[in-house]
Amino acid sequence: MTLACSISWELGRLKTEQIIEVEAVEGWTNTRIKIHEGDILSITYLPGEWSPWPGEEFDAIGSGGDPRCRCNVMDGVSHAALIGRIGQHDPFLVGERYHHSVGESGVLYLGINDVDFYDNSGLLRVRVEID
Repeated sequence: MTLACSISWELGRLKTEQIIEVEAVEGWTNTRIKIHEGDILSITYLPGEWSPWPGEEFDAIGSGGDPRCRCNVMDGVSHAALIGRIGQHDPFLVGERYHHSVGESGVLYLGINDVDFYDNSGLLRVRVEID
């Protein structure tokens, strides 16, 4: 769900900013934001907590845990961390902050590093900016 959206001109360039809610019960949240190769993509964690299981809550860094668990979408990344992907390309770690020039084009998806959603709860809010 998009909470806010703004578009502004900065030094002749179009800058897009949106606040997105990423729910833990969804596999991937379709942000509906189109990313183009060469864009500077910034994703910043805002308040919110989620959980991959009952009884604990985590921020965008996730639970730590075994980064090789079969329960992760991404191996080597903290369980329940905030992750992203562009189109059908490989996922990447977002965590608390992501700021990079992207090498592919497609729609931006965000989600929790977890493959079992039935017992998940909560949501994170993030600011997505494209330059």
